[in-house]
Amino acid sequence: MRDYKAVFFTGLILIITGILLKISTPESWISSVLISLGGTAKILFLILTLRKNKMRPGYEMLLLLAGLALIILGAQLRKEPSTLAFALPATLSGLLLKSAFILLFIRKVRSHRLRRTRDQTI
Repeated sequence: MRDYKAVFFTGLILIITGILLKISTPESWISSVLISLGGTAKILFLILTLRKNKMRPGYEMLLLLAGLALIILGAQLRKEPSTLAFALPATLSGLLLKSAFILLFIRKVRSHRLRRTRDQTI
């Protein structure tokens, strides 16, 4: 996982830059491109990490998909004034699910690495 930290942090920086650019200049298309590139880099990090550790994704992937769906739903709900009240709870719920995914994913990778190291020493 340490080999791919640069990919993860590059994706994170691209997403944060895209969000800040979207806040400062809402009409800019560059922010959407930066957010998309950042998301792609984070997905690449996830795939590379799973392949290197020879692990199979489990139920935590459902948390990631549900979190992404809620964040996208929250972004769509912000466009209509009548559904604006539901946008923030949907977005926050999505962020909470994505955070839970990250924690479970890190625990799974670490326990898999510890098991692999323990099996090699025996």
